[in-house]
Amino acid sequence: ISNRNAEAVVRTAVQHVASTARQATWSANSDIVKGVEFVATLDGRTTIQCRSLDGKVFPVDAGPRPPLHIRCRSTVIAVLGFSRKNAIRSSKDGAVAADLTYYDWLKTQPAGFQDQAIGKTRGALLRRGGLSAERFAELNLGKNFQPLTLAQMRDLEPRAFERAGL
Repeated sequence: ISNRNAEAVVRTAVQHVASTARQATWSANSDIVKGVEFVATLDGRTTIQCRSLDGKVFPVDAGPRPPLHIRCRSTVIAVLGFSRKNAIRSSKDGAVAADLTYYDWLKTQPAGFQDQAIGKTRGALLRRGGLSAERFAELNLGKNFQPLTLAQMRDLEPRAFERAGL
């Protein structure tokens, strides 16, 4: 096994252990933990699954938990009963508002970066399809949080593809 493969296995295993430990803590404190929020890394290497789940809140005992794939860099955080007003999270360009989802953040990036991160067709759909970041995220994932093809997305939102000129 190569060093790169070994590193990937170890990083993924560490992520799994951390996620399991967080889950045990939240389950033991269900009186104050109202849910868990999926948090993806805000950069150009984030997978379609992770970026589409970013910002989604799930019950403490349900929903997807990282790692979703090898080398997954996403995490989940506890949702408590108080506001996170003025909270921040990091991105490739520095701190941004904590309530900014991946696709909200991506909409603020240059078109070239958008195309590099999600592909030219999805980039055009994000920019010109008239979809909210939330609806765009929903369109990218199907049942069991599996990525949808562009054809499947077009079947679900043909008007958005028309508006985008695709």
